Amino acid sequence: MFFHPFRTPLLLALLVAFASPARAVIEPGEVLIGEMNCVACHEAAPAVKERLASRQSPRLGADGVKLSPQWLRAFFANPQTTQPGTLMPDMLHGLAPAEKDSAAEALTHFLVSLQPAATGKESGASTAAIKAGAELFHSVGCVMCHAPADAPRGKEGDAAVMDAVKKVAEHAVPMGDLAKKYSVAELAAFLRDPLKTRPSGRMPSLKLNDGEARAIAMYLLRAQVPAGAAAKLSGLSYEYYEKSLPELPEFDRLTPDATGTTETFTLAVAKRKGDFALRFRGILTVPTDGDYKFYTTSDDGTRLSIDEKVVVENNGIHPAQERSAPVKLSAGDHTITLLYFDGGGQTAMKIEWKPPGGKRESIPANLLSHEGQPMRPLGEVPFTVDAAKAGQGKELFARMNCAACHQLDAPGVKARALADIKGRQPGGCLATNPKPNVPKFEITDRQRAVLIAQLGAQDLLSVPLNAGDQIKRTMTTLNCYACHQRDRRGGVEGVRGEYLANVGEVDLGDEGRIPPHLNAVGAKLQPEWVKTVLWKNGAVRPYMATRMPQFGEANVKRLPALFEQADASPAVELPADANAPKFGRKLVGVGGYTCIACHVFADYKSLGVPALDLTTTATRLKPDWFRRYLLDPQALRPGTRMPSFFPGGVAANRDVLGGDADKQIGAIWAYLAKGREADLPAGLVQGKQELIADAEAVIYRNFIEGAGSRAIGVGFPEKANLAFDANEMRLALIWQGPFIDAAKHRSGRGDGFQKPLGVNVVKGPPGPPFAVLESESAAWPAAVGKDGGYQFKGYRLDDKQRPAFRFTFNGAEIEDYSVAVPAEVDATLKRTITLTAPKAIERLYFRAAVADKIEAKDGAFIVGKMTLKFPGAKPIVRAANGKSELLIPLIFAGKEAKIVEEMVW
Repeated sequence: MFFHPFRTPLLLALLVAFASPARAVIEPGEVLIGEMNCVACHEAAPAVKERLASRQSPRLGADGVKLSPQWLRAFFANPQTTQPGTLMPDMLHGLAPAEKDSAAEALTHFLVSLQPAATGKESGASTAAIKAGAELFHSVGCVMCHAPADAPRGKEGDAAVMDAVKKVAEHAVPMGDLAKKYSVAELAAFLRDPLKTRPSGRMPSLKLNDGEARAIAMYLLRAQVPAGAAAKLSGLSYEYYEKSLPELPEFDRLTPDATGTTETFTLAVAKRKGDFALRFRGILTVPTDGDYKFYTTSDDGTRLSIDEKVVVENNGIHPAQERSAPVKLSAGDHTITLLYFDGGGQTAMKIEWKPPGGKRESIPANLLSHEGQPMRPLGEVPFTVDAAKAGQGKELFARMNCAACHQLDAPGVKARALADIKGRQPGGCLATNPKPNVPKFEITDRQRAVLIAQLGAQDLLSVPLNAGDQIKRTMTTLNCYACHQRDRRGGVEGVRGEYLANVGEVDLGDEGRIPPHLNAVGAKLQPEWVKTVLWKNGAVRPYMATRMPQFGEANVKRLPALFEQADASPAVELPADANAPKFGRKLVGVGGYTCIACHVFADYKSLGVPALDLTTTATRLKPDWFRRYLLDPQALRPGTRMPSFFPGGVAANRDVLGGDADKQIGAIWAYLAKGREADLPAGLVQGKQELIADAEAVIYRNFIEGAGSRAIGVGFPEKANLAFDANEMRLALIWQGPFIDAAKHRSGRGDGFQKPLGVNVVKGPPGPPFAVLESESAAWPAAVGKDGGYQFKGYRLDDKQRPAFRFTFNGAEIEDYSVAVPAEVDATLKRTITLTAPKAIERLYFRAAVADKIEAKDGAFIVGKMTLKFPGAKPIVRAANGKSELLIPLIFAGKEAKIVEEMVW
């Protein structure tokens, strides 16, 4: 078990010495020197500073957090009593009581004079917000460092569990008397961005939004709620902002132009017709347990949240647009927040719900209320900065060298160099009773002993730590071991693990709630992904309630390279060829290994439990680890639910790539490496009214996106499909997999264009398909359909209902007939175009492709993802208008000419 440095005497018994090949050892004394920031006063060599990576003190002044005067006064008078476990020494210990009170008063006036103005209006007591904050505090990760106050969910009333919770509190990072220290607004601002005022990352960001930070703040400050205070007042509170915005802003960073209360959600409180924003906050009293549905219709954006969780997202600039979502709610009070903005033009906003067994309607006003009596810091009394006292405080701040740690206008004065402190006797600031004007740290005799021992062996501090030891040092000081296990150290232990939970109703077991181990993580994760996780808000486990903290780039920027260095792994290339992604798509989908039964794929939910998004695979993982994981999941992640599809290195699926395990893994990697650009795997998307070609072809005549208003879609049993544009007489689209969803055009008015349902959608060349050219370099005509001399004549069907499209051009009768050809993975198309004319037509060409680049290779032509062959023809590739064109000259044998086109994609 690991505990945050310095905050508990037990650290000394629990920290291990970390040996390295360079004989560098991290001792508890070194960790304490770094956490106490001794080099702020005692100059040290650059190598020593780099190794210590000392903790910075909190920022004061305009960039600092706003603290209540009464808390500051008490803190200066007695730091440890006011904030147990603080690293702040007692700087006034040598003064007589009256002098000490006077000095604390002066320092308080000085620091309050530097503090920023309050970030928001007073918050009222809200039982719903406090309840939501309690849930968040115990679920997002706060209790992995701090003491929990409530029992884990489902363990209420369990005496043994509550005893364990009390024991956890003995060794947790204490928070002190927050109710005396902060207002709700200021604590919420701190929780939202703790690195702004505490840059060393010991208190990281948990990626809280405005509402979440406010709810947790209200929960932590619940002692400010007066006994018997009115919890609710009728109506909603609102804040109004006059501002031109492109989307919903971060409201806590803005100052409202007006505030007030209103009976319900309404734009009537706005003071002008456009370019404004509103935030409504309050309490929704839900009458019964059940499934509720909420609707927002807005011009422009809205966002509706219940219990600080977004329920309906309708952001952006757009005409009046409706969005809705269901949510399960229990009877009782819930926080409700609505954000709205108008970016100019028309305005509209309507908020509705549909309760269980009820009708859709506006939320009844009698169920809406807002917070009651304001919450204020305990012991608050009117305070006005006294300029004379502030001046005395400023002088005292400089004389006590406070600026050495808390830099304001200039850095503090350096004391004796660290190297000159031999540490033979506990003198100076390490003395049991230091002299006046010398900092007095509240440290134990054992801590004092290890500090002195470390100061007597400072040569060690100039030896650079190897990668492994730097990782251990960082993970210790940032308390990463509270959640993560690495090399048999740390990990979630005891009752704290009971607070970790899945999000939603699907139980993913420990994988869905316990943070992953970090054993050999440098061999597993791409360095760029480690950066994304550590300080760029990266996350891939939406089913996990606990959030990965953000420690700030400055504090963890070395970890990606250190992990890679310590866990060195081979750089491998997985076997793959040009067709590998197609085989990979088959293996990932239904009919292969059906990975989508568990895994999310981009914006599409899995068919079952919501495991990690497959499209992030290559962004996150290294190829060698991916290969080893698929071969033996349990070896790399003991206890994982991931099944082995290659037991003993043998592929369970023998039908793809000859059952070669390495080739299959290479194909899956090549497919997933396309990320969100990868075509959807088979079985992931099903239409509401999917048309399925079984024994014969299926024809669908309607508006098809990319094929026009007179589109004729053809689905073949082999699962290759096409859409012919009967306006322009061209093959407009080809695709593979499922054919089309007819639901759009078979319900209501059937307006709009329907997209193909399958994958690998390829567009045909635009414009007319045929032209008579004076020369091979002549421009291709632009006129299409009737304007270009074409006339559609319908189609004829063969015995398998496959159509041959018929039309005329320049006196020729033309038939365009395609069949699907089965292949190992995806079917291909073989297209035959036959022209019959009274006589041969000279200089007649068919345009088969238009692309940025067309490459001739081994008798075929590569056009994007497609390979084209024209048996018996002599195609021409030419440049035209900055593009490449593929033309096929028509060769007449008497009155007939024929083109055969084989399309593989």
